[in-house]
Amino acid sequence: MKIGFYATGSGTSTHVDLLRQIEYADETGFDSAWLRERHFHPDHQGRNFFTSPLVAASYIAARTKRIRIGIASRILPLDHPIHIAEDGATVDVISDGRLDLGIARVGENELYQLAFGVTTEETRGRFEEAVEILIKAWTLPQFSYHGNYYSIPDISVYPKPVQKPHPPIYLVGISSGTFKFGATRGFPLILAGAQPVAIVKRTQEEYYRLLSDHGFPAREIELPVNRFLYVAESNQQAIDETREALNTFIHRGATAIRDFLFRAPEEITPEWLYEEVCIFGDPDTCVKKINDLKQAIDLRHIICTFNYFTIDHERCRKSMERFVKYVLPYVR
Repeated sequence: MKIGFYATGSGTSTHVDLLRQIEYADETGFDSAWLRERHFHPDHQGRNFFTSPLVAASYIAARTKRIRIGIASRILPLDHPIHIAEDGATVDVISDGRLDLGIARVGENELYQLAFGVTTEETRGRFEEAVEILIKAWTLPQFSYHGNYYSIPDISVYPKPVQKPHPPIYLVGISSGTFKFGATRGFPLILAGAQPVAIVKRTQEEYYRLLSDHGFPAREIELPVNRFLYVAESNQQAIDETREALNTFIHRGATAIRDFLFRAPEEITPEWLYEEVCIFGDPDTCVKKINDLKQAIDLRHIICTFNYFTIDHERCRKSMERFVKYVLPYVR
């Protein structure tokens, strides 16, 4: 099983802290590190996420040796696809072929689209056209494109990525339209951290069926699964140190992330999240929960979230270090 690190922010982290964690992940055997595109969040003055994940990815490429660098995800309708193609190919070149590009149609809330001058209604068309342009820019020596949203004269886009035919493209989303679009192209799907096991299993089975219907060898396509982890010295310590983080998640303002739970707001409690979503506890408990998860779903690549908005970064870092020392050797 592959092990990934989802580099989100903690209660006191800086961008440099997150980048140092990725270097630590590279040194200790993680297979992938993932960055998310976020905008307009006042939490900790924007230190918790990367507004320009491909810029950060270039730095990571220069500072690491082997870890794959994932974007989960780049919101395609918010930028011109030629920019994304050029930036992504540059990262792939600098990293010697280590880029994984996750793509999404919309941001966490409608403000993303409004601020960039895109209506939510047109995001589907922009997203699908952008994917076509992205692949053409990466794979063809010269091309033109004329769609409903983008019109591109005959051009050559450079650099070309190291990976052939192009870096892996992953989908991030939960809508049936996104699933159908991805399955027709054989794209892997990244499963969200904020999903109970039963929903993850159902989503995997549905997506594998769609892939098969479109002629792809479904079981050969890896679907990474994001999970919330917190490794403490005892189970009680894990509960005590994460309860505020879970309550903040439950009661924060409108966010598409909670939609991934497929559950009425009043039914989402810390106790339910501990049981159904989170891998929190002492090392033995976390080992058991991960190995149980491997039996319940197709888990070939787990992306671990260790950092939480309300928890001091030193505690999050200690949790990650306990994972490396006491959990990682027993779950691969």
